[in-house]
Amino acid sequence: MQWRIRMQNTITSVLGVLMLFSSGPQQERTRELKGGGHLLGETAEHFFSESVVGQLLRACEAGDWKAVKQLAKAVDPASKPNAKDICARAALVKQQATSGARQEYGGGDDKTMRTDTFTLDGGYLVKIDMVFNAPTTDVAGYHPKYFGELFKGLREAYGTPSKSYTEPVFDVYGAKYDAHRAEWMGKQDVITIIEQPGRDGRTEIVVETLAERNRAAKTVNPLQ
Repeated sequence: MQWRIRMQNTITSVLGVLMLFSSGPQQERTRELKGGGHLLGETAEHFFSESVVGQLLRACEAGDWKAVKQLAKAVDPASKPNAKDICARAALVKQQATSGARQEYGGGDDKTMRTDTFTLDGGYLVKIDMVFNAPTTDVAGYHPKYFGELFKGLREAYGTPSKSYTEPVFDVYGAKYDAHRAEWMGKQDVITIIEQPGRDGRTEIVVETLAERNRAAKTVNPLQ
């Protein structure tokens, strides 16, 4: 995966090892959805003080460029990150997100072949999008997670999905597959898992507030 940092709406940095979803009580008032070490609904201030994101910013403040580079290498070992550049952009997106601006902040875990995108809006984390690359052949040193394992974990934590179905899809080579889809709808949030099978397959898990889901729907169809 290529290391990159994008300013303005999307700025890529380093995030921690996956902490998927809490397996606590399923009541709506106590349901907590967590991914990449972050909790849906947490404040932007908390977001930038916890997990590897917090470690990164603290290393930046201390001028520990070696630690910054090590954190970057955890996402992409082949990268040659510019520590000062990473810190400048991380500070910028933190400032904008904590002031309430809509921002995306991403990273992942190279060993599990996972990339994350976190959306903050109005000072809160409103969406967690995790993509798990799933190659059909083993790659030495990597431990990818596949749809079956991820779906099983969600079902054990949250029970039978509100919606579950398959639909035909085509991979980049034109081969046809039956892809699985499922979602767990809550009163304030929703979890969606999407399989993209094939030689360059992947599984995507999206955790978002209902307000964020509705916002996306209106963006797709502004007449609604």
